[in-house]
Amino acid sequence: MSGFVQAVKLRLGVEGRRRPVEALGLAQLGRALLVFAHMDDEINAVGLVHRLHDAGVPTDVIVLTDGAANPWTDARVVGPRSHFECRRDELLASMRLQRLGDVVLPALPDSKLAQHVDEATRVVAQELERRTPGLVITFDSRGINGHADHMAAHRATVKALTATQARAALAMLVPPPPFSWALGAGFRSSTPPTVATLSLSDEEVELKAQVFDAYASQQRTLRLLTGGLAPRAFFGLFRAEWYLWLTAGEAAQWHRQPR
Repeated sequence: MSGFVQAVKLRLGVEGRRRPVEALGLAQLGRALLVFAHMDDEINAVGLVHRLHDAGVPTDVIVLTDGAANPWTDARVVGPRSHFECRRDELLASMRLQRLGDVVLPALPDSKLAQHVDEATRVVAQELERRTPGLVITFDSRGINGHADHMAAHRATVKALTATQARAALAMLVPPPPFSWALGAGFRSSTPPTVATLSLSDEEVELKAQVFDAYASQQRTLRLLTGGLAPRAFFGLFRAEWYLWLTAGEAAQWHRQPR
């Protein structure tokens, strides 16, 4: 199948072997590692993190940037702290809500991660070797919404997996319908991927809304992403999380392919 045809099908939400997340043997993964660009990116994966916790899989977090470049950060919430300190504290609150494990914060420059991919790659590679996760979760190559930092986080993750020859499954966040129609996915491979689907339970909708609310300094930006809807209303309407999911063997072959 040509890359163009596959890209069109992914954009329309019809490409790949569709499987629910719960059918992918989460309990066998051992440990998981989230790799994101910003404090609050993990909101995208709350449902999967919750399922991993229920399956007994500890999950750690790498957030690559300092989160200090958002001009809409609420200064009243920041107070005497730096933007980094404020967003770090919000991330820690989010992690407590989700019962996440350790966090690594290299504090690379927000909005400029594409200029620091090599540094980000070294951080991710070090944690892959130290933690040996069975699953790595990050963005797809288009960063789920085209954000340059998200795409750089994807590149750093793939480069680190290649450099370390890690044996880990790879779950890449992609926009589910109806957002896939506008945003699409940037996956390229000769073999169609598994599209792992997750429908949020009522408990997970509430948890996702609580994590959203934990980022008090970012509410103006986050409300733009929900079209102005309150988080419980938005996540109640749009309950899906979708991942391009590669087994460890598939990931080992895929992330060594030329880009």
